Amino acid sequence: MTTAPRDDEPLSNSAKGNLEIHQRITAQEHAQVSGTRLWIERLSTLIGSPRYFLLVAAFIAGWIAVNCWGLHAGWKHVDEPPFAWLQGIVSSNALLLTITVLIRQDRMSRLAEHRAHLDLQINLLTEQKVTKILQLLDEQRSRPRAARAPAQDEEVAEMTKPADAHAILDAIKHTENKHTEKEA
Repeated sequence: MTTAPRDDEPLSNSAKGNLEIHQRITAQEHAQVSGTRLWIERLSTLIGSPRYFLLVAAFIAGWIAVNCWGLHAGWKHVDEPPFAWLQGIVSSNALLLTITVLIRQDRMSRLAEHRAHLDLQINLLTEQKVTKILQLLDEQRSRPRAARAPAQDEEVAEMTKPADAHAILDAIKHTENKHTEKEA
């Protein structure tokens, strides 16, 4: 069982590098969001909170209580049971909530698709590198000991380079944009 690193344990350089890559990708994605969409997504976060649920439940209970109490007190009611005004307010709220959530989910699903594609590309690249390493080990093992010299080939040189997550993600987005333009 692995445990999470404690705050006083330093991260390895590769872990720090991976975190920096993740932060840059997230910042790049965030920078591409329009101001209106960002505002709607912040609103969506607020709407999805327990505080909002309690506020809406308290509003509905308060509306019903005030109107029922007013009925017994002889007020001329703005909204008598079955509370048509309340139903209209709640329905309008539900419509706006639905649209807000759909806007946020649309972007989140596109981001998830990009990241899944990035994962696939990195996994395929890793598989290719591992295969090449195994081939080299097999070659090395099958050569006579005196003839063993490090073989340099272009494929090995290419595969020793680390994967550039930004370049791969940009290529994914570029390919997706071309595909979207062809469908339109």
